[in-house]
Amino acid sequence: MKVVILFDDVASRPTATPDEMGVLEAVTAVETGLRAHAHETVRVPAGVNLARWSYLLRTAEPDLVFNLCEGLGGRSDGEVLASRVVEEMGLPMTGSPSSVLALARRKDQVNRLLESRRLPVPPWGLWNGFSRDSWAAEWGVFPAIVKPAAEDGSVGITQDSVVFDRESLARRMWEVGEFAPLLVQAFVGAREINVGIVGDQVLPLSEILFSDLPAGHHPIVGYEAKWSPGSPEDRGTVPVCPAPLPKPLAERIGALAMQAWEAVGGEGYGRVDFRFTEPDTLHVLEVNPNPDLAPSAGLARMAVAAGWAYSDLLGQIVSEALSTAAAGARGGEL
Repeated sequence: MKVVILFDDVASRPTATPDEMGVLEAVTAVETGLRAHAHETVRVPAGVNLARWSYLLRTAEPDLVFNLCEGLGGRSDGEVLASRVVEEMGLPMTGSPSSVLALARRKDQVNRLLESRRLPVPPWGLWNGFSRDSWAAEWGVFPAIVKPAAEDGSVGITQDSVVFDRESLARRMWEVGEFAPLLVQAFVGAREINVGIVGDQVLPLSEILFSDLPAGHHPIVGYEAKWSPGSPEDRGTVPVCPAPLPKPLAERIGALAMQAWEAVGGEGYGRVDFRFTEPDTLHVLEVNPNPDLAPSAGLARMAVAAGWAYSDLLGQIVSEALSTAAAGARGGEL
């Protein structure tokens, strides 16, 4: 089978940031893994010149597009555009459709949807960039965390994102105002649990241990933890999979994760993140369609704990994409 690997053309941009450059690890690994399944692979880097890369995509005549595109030209919303182009070409594609990617980009919209399904999310509010001081003065839940509402990869999230009073909240909103709208959310729980989903399977749960963080650091996975190897935040956020949780609690978390995944309409593969306040309080933190597929990332780690090789994980993702495409074709014939 001929598979196009679609990804953001970061190599052409000298200003590409570490989180953007991270896709190259996944591209190389996916290419190797697909070839292990005897698939023919073609790389198509997608940049701001839509006409050029869409032409390359069309003329490649792939049987499947393996979508690793997390943005275009430094804009994270390009992830949605790239998937829409593939859909308009009528090509089968891995992961979630553009509508789900567009929804999941907006943390506030996901929170609102989960609340409507009576799923637990931390108390939150949205700041659209106006009347900062008065908005902060009306917020009353502390500690709180301030994060961009429409970014991923922990962009805009540092240790300074956790605030403890209205003054520090207003200051942090000013510091990251370029990312507005901002999600302000109650900072809950001291434990973070990640749940990987492939198809209808919940993978073994993973937990981020924060015990090795330097004194005074908050238990969060910020930008430095993800994209600055060797930093104190990187060394202090240690993933453990399977997570050291009692079986009934792990099953409850897995069930909640699947409910959240289904609520956003996720397809193919994804990750749902939780904050856990002992002894039994859970909050859905984020729902992530098409999460990082690098071998060093969380989903691959959870797959290994399930007994899958990395190539097995890719095989499952490909199978899900082809099944979804076949189901769509049958539906179109009715």
